[in-house]
Amino acid sequence: MRERSRGLLGAACIGAALLTPVAVGVGTPQAARAAVSPSLSVAGASWFYPAFDPAISRYAVHPAPDGSVSVTVSDAESVRFNGVPDPDGSATFTDARPGDEISVFTSDGTESRAYALYVLPASFPRLSTTATGAALQPGNIAVTLDRFDTPPSPRFQTILDRHGVPAYVREHSQREIDFKVARSGELTIHRPTTTPGRTGSALVVLDDQFQEVRRIETTGLVHTDSHDSVLEADGSRWMLAYEPNAVSGLVDSVIQHVTPDGTVDFRWSSAPYASETLVPDNPDNPGEPNNLDYSHVNSIDIQPNGDVLASFRHLSSVFLIASRAHDGHQPRDVIWKLGGRDSTFSFADGDGGPCAQHSASLLPNGNVLVFDNGSTPFFGNLCVDPTDPAGPPVARPTTRVVEFSLSGTAATVVRTYGPADRFAWFMGSAARLGNGNVLIGWSADHHAISSETDSTGATLWTLSDERWTEVGARPSAYFSYRSALVPVRDGFDPEVTLDGPADGATVAQGTDVPVAFSCSDRGGSTLQTCDGPTGQRLDTTVAGTHTWEVSARDGSGRRTTVTRSYTVTPGPVPATTPPPAAPLPVAAPRPDVAVRTAPSSWVGAGELSPTPQTAILRLRRGEGVFRIRLTNTGTESSRFRLHGAVMRGRGAVALRYRSGGVERTRAVARGWRTPVVAPGNSLRVLVRVTLLRTTSTNWTVPVRATGGGLADRVLVRLRR
Repeated sequence: MRERSRGLLGAACIGAALLTPVAVGVGTPQAARAAVSPSLSVAGASWFYPAFDPAISRYAVHPAPDGSVSVTVSDAESVRFNGVPDPDGSATFTDARPGDEISVFTSDGTESRAYALYVLPASFPRLSTTATGAALQPGNIAVTLDRFDTPPSPRFQTILDRHGVPAYVREHSQREIDFKVARSGELTIHRPTTTPGRTGSALVVLDDQFQEVRRIETTGLVHTDSHDSVLEADGSRWMLAYEPNAVSGLVDSVIQHVTPDGTVDFRWSSAPYASETLVPDNPDNPGEPNNLDYSHVNSIDIQPNGDVLASFRHLSSVFLIASRAHDGHQPRDVIWKLGGRDSTFSFADGDGGPCAQHSASLLPNGNVLVFDNGSTPFFGNLCVDPTDPAGPPVARPTTRVVEFSLSGTAATVVRTYGPADRFAWFMGSAARLGNGNVLIGWSADHHAISSETDSTGATLWTLSDERWTEVGARPSAYFSYRSALVPVRDGFDPEVTLDGPADGATVAQGTDVPVAFSCSDRGGSTLQTCDGPTGQRLDTTVAGTHTWEVSARDGSGRRTTVTRSYTVTPGPVPATTPPPAAPLPVAAPRPDVAVRTAPSSWVGAGELSPTPQTAILRLRRGEGVFRIRLTNTGTESSRFRLHGAVMRGRGAVALRYRSGGVERTRAVARGWRTPVVAPGNSLRVLVRVTLLRTTSTNWTVPVRATGGGLADRVLVRLRR
């Protein structure tokens, strides 16, 4: 991602916008700081979000059709892209890859700012958020973005900040769900099993860099279900399975607990409750459910005493199950049922209780929070008829996130959360957060992917795929099985790249030796610093062996430092280095171009055209490299124009120019206006030559610099 080129922005640029950058640390509110004036624009991107705002430091960008991302900063005293100074404040990242973060530092002379552009996969949806400004529970949101399309659309496992900007994205083809942080503190997700002879999924544990650590499956069973799981801090685990029953021919829901040493010490089956299903009978075999999965467990919530709160979609009921003996209950006893054909509790005002629900949890106050899906004939009625619980199921084409209080044998609706006009016929989640708010995953209702409400049910924040507003859009909007709050944490160290001089280099005392380096980061906390030697030059004033280093730090405090050594030799400048030009009688800039095609010598140093100056570059295996040094041998600081060819031999040879870690090919082709070069200082350019097709011709590449009314030129002859 470090090869870049200066980009020009035209009036027809797509997605251009303005930003005042701010620096924001991980886990802190992205609040406005002291006023700063820099602005930023992005051109050519398919889209860029969120809308630019002075208080936002992280953004997501879809590259242009050619894969590039062009960024320009104006009204800033200094600009650095990935730590590389850019006097023009403009760079095009020609090889930006999904998951890369483009870091931009700006300074107004007294205060610096850092922000990041996260490069998205080409098919990643355009996300948008709304917020009221009320306090949200700190943290990021983990989702698994999916669509039911034919052929299947790309799917994404991602962690997003509250502006919908990823800290991490993984694109995949097979369905993966239930992405969350387990009680053990580990990131987990269910992925299809790869174990021969098994069905269903495997619970995959990830490290802080999202790499797979281990896989967990049920013990002594054939299937592992992907709807839910609980990993405890002691290493024990609660797992689900849809297990074939050889006697009934049905598929039972099984809940299993496995101790840290691998012993199964609890197993519960739904088999005794098959008659309570709301799944219609098989028309070809009355008395047998049309769907062998008659109960369909989809969530478990483990209580401090070991009781298991389990949700069964096809029973439209939530069970509290004892896993150990207490209060007269034995292991595997159902203590009570909330909803369904055999509900322990009655409901007031004609409420039929939960229907096809997901994500049931027992709150500290004893209430039960449920994502209550509802159902329709199109997808199959699954709601209990409150006037005839044993009769045919009925429809309820609305979804509610509802909190029930339980008292004696009565269940009362305490509150609902979020809008009342939603219908998510499958999947979904609801979770009480630490600050009393509720995080909702809306699954099949495309108005939103996620939302957060306050304790009264009022919506404070939403995350949406903008496609849901497009009537009849194909493919449809993305949804997520679950929305989970996860801690803001960054498991990636910043990366530092040193481009020169080489480790162990020897330089003459008093010479000007620039250093080239860059920094990058990923992980979501935004690169904050990328610092090297003062003035980005080696200190050559004292003879001896010295070191120079570059250090990068991200917003989570992770730091990377890379060090190189160099030796300063005493005495005069070696003969291969040109002496400074004699002072001119009046203040004036003077360009001097030199080319080096081998480590030993510079061609053209100290001589101006028309003195013949020609270097030879031999291409090996169709490639070669030469270096340009543009020195101001005058007495006045100035910017110069550097001209060079980018193609020769009718497309047979291509040349790419890079200076200071930034690609300058297009700029050089039209005459690159360099940064200001002080008298006696130099600017260096690396040129890569590639033979695109074989011919018998040799080529000549002119390199020319102009400035102060003077010009200098060196010819580079390419030989095969």
